[in-house]
Amino acid sequence: MNEALLTAIATVLLVIVGLAQIVVLIAQKRQTRIALTAQYRQLWINCKKHWGNIIFIAREKGEYYQVLDETAINKLIEKTKLHRLDTPTTWALDSIQNLSGLLGEVSTRVLQGHLKISDVYPIFGTEFLRHSRPLRQLLEPEYKNPFFKEDLEGLHKLIKNEIQDWLIYHDGLRRRCLILIDLLWAEAARLEDLPPDDMRSAADAKKTTGSLNRNRVFQEVTRLNGLTNFLLAFKLTMFLRRAEYHKFFNPIGIKKRRLSKLEKTWTKRLLRNS
Repeated sequence: MNEALLTAIATVLLVIVGLAQIVVLIAQKRQTRIALTAQYRQLWINCKKHWGNIIFIAREKGEYYQVLDETAINKLIEKTKLHRLDTPTTWALDSIQNLSGLLGEVSTRVLQGHLKISDVYPIFGTEFLRHSRPLRQLLEPEYKNPFFKEDLEGLHKLIKNEIQDWLIYHDGLRRRCLILIDLLWAEAARLEDLPPDDMRSAADAKKTTGSLNRNRVFQEVTRLNGLTNFLLAFKLTMFLRRAEYHKFFNPIGIKKRRLSKLEKTWTKRLLRNS
């Protein structure tokens, strides 16, 4: 056996070993993602009470749609009446700390490339997104709700201001929570999991806010990872375009013709069930 043949065999063996190592690394990464997903699913289940508390405060006073049941809401109303200016509202602050902590950590995992948005979307799903408007208004006070006029008086408003003051001092956490909402919304639009009216209203809003949201994601990825993960920053930034309208420079966006077709389908189903 000559030297050239031995070299060729050794080269082939090295390639096989290298490929095997790549397969093992891919399998290990996949198992890590599965383990993280299971961990965050359990944390989200444990956080449901805090989630309900925050939605109660974030929504308008007396608003119908809530996460918690009537008994829990009545208890929160009584707690609200005990609010004092000279002491923190412990239950409300505890809830925003727990909720934003979980959302911020999941967002960081996605922005660092440890998890894909398709991994975390099933954890939260459309039930989370149905209440994303009041949560966004809490995280981003300048975000306007076209359907409700805010009650500027009362203890409910004071507690809401207290939570927003806390978020001002934790701006990085606030940003990452907003980013997670945007990414989850884009995934829901991709899967067509949302009512067409919701997708249309969001796409209309993103005519103004779309570029701001995309810039926020790009800057946050580079802030966390540096420019070494430029491809991930670009990928996540472009992914947000799925929740925007389709156009020449956005071939992955929502097509208005498709939205109209979905709206007709939804209308027929509602009429059939009424």
